[in-house]
Amino acid sequence: MKFRAFTAVLLLLALLLTSPVAAFSSAEIEKEIALGKKVSEDVEKMWERVADPALSARLSMLLGRFLPHMARPLPYEVRVVREKTHNAFSLPGGIIYFTTGMLDFLRTDAEVAAILAHELIHADNRHVMIQTARASKINLAALALLIASQGSAGPMILTSLVQVAVTNSYSKDLEREADKEGFRILVEAGFPPAAMVTALEAMNYDQLKRPYVDPGVYMTHPDLPDRIAYIVKTADDRKIPIRRKYALNLLRTSVETSEGRVALALDGKQVWFLPATEEGREVLLEAAKKVEENLQMETAPYEIRIISPGGRKVLAVGNAAVAREPLPKGAPSLEDFRESLVRALGEARDKHRGAKYLR
Repeated sequence: MKFRAFTAVLLLLALLLTSPVAAFSSAEIEKEIALGKKVSEDVEKMWERVADPALSARLSMLLGRFLPHMARPLPYEVRVVREKTHNAFSLPGGIIYFTTGMLDFLRTDAEVAAILAHELIHADNRHVMIQTARASKINLAALALLIASQGSAGPMILTSLVQVAVTNSYSKDLEREADKEGFRILVEAGFPPAAMVTALEAMNYDQLKRPYVDPGVYMTHPDLPDRIAYIVKTADDRKIPIRRKYALNLLRTSVETSEGRVALALDGKQVWFLPATEEGREVLLEAAKKVEENLQMETAPYEIRIISPGGRKVLAVGNAAVAREPLPKGAPSLEDFRESLVRALGEARDKHRGAKYLR
């Protein structure tokens, strides 16, 4: 009876690891979940798990937006471990880990969501199991038998699985799949599409600054420029504009009234002001709207220009007229306004170095 029960478990696990995603039953998924929990015990022996209710709630909120876009009904969960290197990884069964170093490195919730989307695809598509089988030079069915067996090979395979998961040692086809499908669900979940580009650009720039330091996640992602390029191409093919300001929360406009004038600010710094009259407020609010819509991180400085159609000066950003003469009395010149916009653009780009804004 014990032999029959053990054989049944092996066959079920083999079916789990060789079935198409759509054919998974709840019993099969339970086996994968159990395996992931076993691996997570080893992970949390290596690193301390962080218990922070506010951080957990933040990550759970981001995760919740992706769940409708997952192919398999895994009990997805995001955990944080205390480790200074920049890393994120997924386990069989849907457990996703972020290191504190990675969360400190990423600058906005949109960028955290981009990395989370990538890891969710690894989990949803069983990439850890596929890569472990490849590394062991066996098929998934044989891998299942080795993991489930009580022989000497089982623990060795589990160790290999942990290593693949933690170091993200995926082949290029699996990494590309996680990037492209991760980009897809990032868009479907309503996050700024540029977040996946900005996160990878920041990683690439950081790697270039310190190439001889243990690179953590970078060690297994050596082709960051290539990854950035094909994500940008994927966006272009889908007619999705890459607008980094929304992913980075930069070049954002605000309007404030004080001391008899109404002022337009970018990232908290004043770039123009007008008298707080009805006319001045109307002109400035329209200018703020045009700046918010048209001044992007990807805008070339020469696209912020003064033109003179009909003999009167107009400040244009791209093809949009932001402000025009005549201006209300006491207003700074359009030339001053232009200089302030160019300066704000440069300061925003300085906060996100390494990007190829002009392609």
